[in-house]
Amino acid sequence: MKKSFKRSVFYSICYLLFLCWISGCNSDSKLQEATDFFKRGNFKLQNREYQEAIKWFTEAIEKKPDFADAYNNRGLAYQKADKLDEALADFDSAIEKDNNFTEAYYNRAELLFIKGEYQNALKDLEAVQKVYKDSSYVYVSLGNIKAQLNNLSGATADYEQAIRLNPKNAEAYSNHGYLYFQQKSYDLARKDFEKALSLDSNQDFAANNLAFILGEEGKYEEALKWAKKAIAQKATQPIYLNNYGYILLQLGETQKAREAIEHSLKLQPENAYALRNLSLYYKKTGNLTESEKYLNEAKKIDPSIK
Repeated sequence: MKKSFKRSVFYSICYLLFLCWISGCNSDSKLQEATDFFKRGNFKLQNREYQEAIKWFTEAIEKKPDFADAYNNRGLAYQKADKLDEALADFDSAIEKDNNFTEAYYNRAELLFIKGEYQNALKDLEAVQKVYKDSSYVYVSLGNIKAQLNNLSGATADYEQAIRLNPKNAEAYSNHGYLYFQQKSYDLARKDFEKALSLDSNQDFAANNLAFILGEEGKYEEALKWAKKAIAQKATQPIYLNNYGYILLQLGETQKAREAIEHSLKLQPENAYALRNLSLYYKKTGNLTESEKYLNEAKKIDPSIK
């Protein structure tokens, strides 16, 4: 009986060990599959194949439901595919799975900024700042949010800190310059925009604003060069198109100007300055009735428009 008992115990132990071994294999197998799917998703994300990336990250999550990195990266893919609600849900899930996931906090802050939820974005970025105290790019993001919240002194301080941490951060100069631009301190703004463009010639925002300043100074040929530079980077940015059209009007290229301004209005119908510029086109081409019509439309949107 004792022998039989011992044998029973032995077989039970072996069976349990066998089950544990099988379970461990399955766990390792699922982890490996999840990792492989995650790598495929990253490859597709890098190649801007966002729907494919979403598919592979989803496969990774199905194999490993607590895979915070997969949620985070799927969120990025959703964001790139303009599925902002899905992206936000994934960033939330990534943080829920890993409460110390700084990258997910940063990505969520950037998305909340796009959605106009500035206070929530600021809260996330302040958490990121505690970890990345020396990140120039975190300070630029902080400055962007504070600028939207009309905390201009705070935004200025953040952009200046970003520049101190990284004197080659072109975006910091560009955004710092825009604060001067808004205050019509064009000489100071110009210095920042020129510095940004010397560091990165593809800074479309700086190029467009520099074109505007040069246009205000009547330097239309030079302005046109920078306006074209901005359009080359973002051909469907309505503000860039309108500025480009205005400069063309001043240079007498009325047909090209009209095409640019109308394209701007198609993308952003409530742009008072584009309507004003279309009014100017009709004035220059002798159609005063149409000119007055578009000027009145512009004033309905912005009564202060000149």
